[in-house]
Amino acid sequence: MSIVTAEEKLPQLRVLPVRGGQFPTLYCYTLMVYGKWIPIHHSFAEWIVGEFNQMAKEGANGKRIH
Repeated sequence: MSIVTAEEKLPQLRVLPVRGGQFPTLYCYTLMVYGKWIPIHHSFAEWIVGEFNQMAKEGANGKRIH
């Protein structure tokens, strides 16, 4: 069984490559929604990673809140 066909489908999140330079690095995040990559901000990326981690922790304990 492929991970892509797993029962629970989590959205895909990625960080786009950044180029070097003298300015501070700004990371660009995107999220796969209905087959298209949409840009998201850092706060949303941080939140969704926290949600994934919480779901994994609850799954390991056999509990589900949602």
